[in-house]
This record gives sequence, C-alpha cells and structure tokens, in this order.
Amino acid sequence: MKILQIILILLSGLTITSAAENVLIINSAFVRPGDTINVSASITNTDRFISFQFDLPLPENVSFLTNSIHMSERGTDHAAIGNMTGSNLLRIFSYSPNNTAFQGNSGEVVSFQLVAGNIRGEFPLILTNCIIGDSLSANILTGAENGILSVFPLGLNDQGGKSEDKVELSIFPNPVVDHAKVSFNTPDFSEVVFNLITDDGKILNTTNMGRFGKGFHSMELPIDLMKQLKPREVYYFVMLVKSTAGTLRKDMVKIIRIEK
Repeated sequence: MKILQIILILLSGLTITSAAENVLIINSAFVRPGDTINVSASITNTDRFISFQFDLPLPENVSFLTNSIHMSERGTDHAAIGNMTGSNLLRIFSYSPNNTAFQGNSGEVVSFQLVAGNIRGEFPLILTNCIIGDSLSANILTGAENGILSVFPLGLNDQGGKSEDKVELSIFPNPVVDHAKVSFNTPDFSEVVFNLITDDGKILNTTNMGRFGKGFHSMELPIDLMKQLKPREVYYFVMLVKSTAGTLRKDMVKIIRIEK
C-alpha cells in the first residue's frame, strides 16, 4: 500500500506536455476572372511568436495589388510588408519593432489582394520559404498548409462535354428563407463536395457530402450550412463532383437569403 501511495504522489507531480504546433496557412479563395480578391494567411500556434515570413509563387495571369497588405487584429504594433521579388514571386513578412508577440493561438494574421486575369481554373497557392519567428529569432515553424485559388465565371459549368455530363445544379427556393433543397446530377459514381462562398470570394464552409451513384439527386441543404447565411447577403454555392475515374466537374449557383 505504501508503494502505491508513493507512485500516485510521483504521478500527481508530473506535467504532461504535447509537441508544439506552429503552422502557417494560406487560405483558399474564389474569384471571378478579372476581379480583385482578398487572400488571407493564418497561423495556428502553441508557442508565442513575434514575426513571420512566406513566399507565394503567383499563378500565371494573377498579380499582386501593391499596398494592399492589411494586418489582422492579432497584431499589435506589428508591421507587414509585401513585394514582388521576381516575375511571379510574392514575399510577405511581418515583424514587431518592440519584440511584441502576436495575440491568440489561431486565426488570420494578414491579408492581401490579388487580381485575376482572364483565366479560369483552380490554381495551387503553395507556401515556400516559411518562417514563424520567436523573440530569440528562432524559426519555430512546424508545418505549412497550402490553399487553392479558384477562378470561375459565375453560372458557368466548367466541365464541357455532352448534356448528360452536366452537373445541373439547382437550389429551390432561391432566394432562400430558413431551408432549401439542392438538386444535382452525377454522371457516374462520384464524391460530392459543397462549398459556400461569400460575395468577396471567401470560402465560408466546405462540406463533404459523401459518394453518390450515377443519376439525379435531391436533398435538403445541411442545417449547419444554412445557419451561416445572413439575411440580404449574396453567396455562391459551388459543387465539386469528382468521379472514381478522376474527372472533376463543377457547377455553381448564386443565392441570397431573405428574412421571413
């Protein structure tokens, strides 16, 4: 009994720690050809940090809007600078002249604007040369997460092909009130993902609906997704359909919510 008591006393004095996670994230965004879009970077951290840096190769026909850098509320006295270091390489870094730490442990740290050219498609946003700096100038980065810039004109299917290959996405009623039904067609056995996108191109919600067999389908929009729709605001409901053969089809609908 005395041995057991000694073991319990020793265990009660132990402090369990987990490995640090300091991750830099570039958030995915949606934009129409020729439009300007806000793109943001976030940091999830377990350690305090005072600075960060990353390089972002821009897709062809996508340009950086000079002087569009904006610090989030996580910064205090922090400054952020963004400039092109080559024909297509955007470098963004932020620092505190007083070695002040950023606030919080997750969320956006900086945003900037990109201008899409006359293109359409999905383009990877790949972070390189990433640094999350602490007060001792050490790089405490443990990982980075890339994003996707989706450039598509509204209301235009991107799959081409025969009419039976179309997704035929529709939402009823539209405008929506407190519920709506989505209908779509899957030309073959496919995985279906819904994206809810704000009018300024921010991806508000991504829902993986699972796999569907070939044919026409109809269902209520998920409640969690509906709760994010604010009255009188415009959204874009985008559906991605990926077949087992690897074919990716897309369709989108402009929606607005109205009050009862």
